[in-house]
Amino acid sequence: MCSFLQLVMHTAPDEVEVQHIPTWSRGSAFRRFFFFAVASLRLLHLLVMRKTDIIHLHFAKKGSVWRKFILARIASLFHRPVLLHAHSGAFPDFYRAQQGWQRRWIARTVQNASRLIVLTEQWRRYYCEALDVPEEQVEVLPNPVNLPKQLPDRAGRDTITFVFLGRIDENKGAYRIIQAVSLLPAHLQQRARFILAGDGDVEAARQQAQSLNLSQVAVLGWIEPSRREAVLAEGDVLLLPSLREGLPMSILEAMSWGLPVITSPVGGIPEVVQDGFNGFLVPPTDIPALSRAIQRLIEDEPLRLQMGANARVSVEHLDIHRYWGQLVELYRAVLKPVRP
Repeated sequence: MCSFLQLVMHTAPDEVEVQHIPTWSRGSAFRRFFFFAVASLRLLHLLVMRKTDIIHLHFAKKGSVWRKFILARIASLFHRPVLLHAHSGAFPDFYRAQQGWQRRWIARTVQNASRLIVLTEQWRRYYCEALDVPEEQVEVLPNPVNLPKQLPDRAGRDTITFVFLGRIDENKGAYRIIQAVSLLPAHLQQRARFILAGDGDVEAARQQAQSLNLSQVAVLGWIEPSRREAVLAEGDVLLLPSLREGLPMSILEAMSWGLPVITSPVGGIPEVVQDGFNGFLVPPTDIPALSRAIQRLIEDEPLRLQMGANARVSVEHLDIHRYWGQLVELYRAVLKPVRP
């Protein structure tokens, strides 16, 4: 389960009963099909037995869209309110690749939803323009954070720790981070360490770091949520030079821990990260620019600490408890037409 769903489910208020039905599992094509079939039957059972009031479906791209939109169509047959929740920054590429009836079916499914939830105003504009979704049907609800009550004192640290949390692949930029580290002057490499944590092609990243003799780069692979919090507490800066994004949880989590962010001006990120205020925005494929931003935050402690303080303030309005208040209001709004 992703960190977003974990946070939302574990903090649900007493008035909301959440039943999570996963629709995808790792494994063979047959296993994935069987897993989705079981999920569909579970949802169908809840609908037939009238044990659900709202169907809240989270979708990303590719198979996620087809699975969730099939379930949306099933739910609509029972006249239950359907909320579609868009997360992936890669959805536009996926949608553009569709042809004819596929594109029309996707657009019609979104248009027929009770509400479409998007992460930023930029994404609201996209869905309204590209899929012709009525503006009044789209709700902007940025991802939430669980604000730590106490932050570590990061002043005077001899070693500056840069953290990457995300899938280790081309999109998220883990390989470009390693290349950027290799461009740092040797004396600055010795003043920093780099922790890369996430699933994906972990071994390829490790081999890349080894081939460049970068002992300062540790590729941990996937880590438990408790270890994730410990890494953020140890960290000084988050790195996420993505090619495409919606509004990454890793950025919001890092900012809640008082970390400045070096990331890309893609998706909804520029609505949260302000260049020079709570982080740096660099073009995702400009590795020298990424290296220069890293160098600046190694050398300039006052700037690094101030940016971190600004980052924390920037996400305080995204507290999970406030988020649930907004979500409950939305649930009540979509229930009104079907309840006396």
